[in-house]
Amino acid sequence: MESATLKNPQWLSRFKKPVRPEDYVGNDQPKNERIVREGFMAKAKRSLNQLPLAHETVSLYFCLLDPKTPLWVKGIVASALAYFILPLDAIPDLLPLAGFSDDAGVLAAALTAVSAHITDEHRARARQWMESEAILEKTATV
Repeated sequence: MESATLKNPQWLSRFKKPVRPEDYVGNDQPKNERIVREGFMAKAKRSLNQLPLAHETVSLYFCLLDPKTPLWVKGIVASALAYFILPLDAIPDLLPLAGFSDDAGVLAAALTAVSAHITDEHRARARQWMESEAILEKTATV
């Protein structure tokens, strides 16, 4: 009997079902998008001057909003930006110097994975938004 359990463990059966994002974030897409927009913009205004790759992080956001962006790219970008927005971190953002290092690592990994899909238009929109919010002058010139 033990041999059968090892070959087909019961806990593995839950991973055979397809993952549906709606089960985790709900079916109200406009509400979810509003929460992400508000959360990202608020955190970006507070934190981008402390984050390396600030311009590219905002470019990721505009890549996410682009309807031409492939779904798999949006999944990676949404995950990385959610990690940036959410208050639960591996390293709390309040710690000086180290606080944003985990966020920077996650965002850098996402940038590496999807950089071919970040267009000049995304970068231009990011620069325009950062200039309008007076964030660009606080960050390194890109």
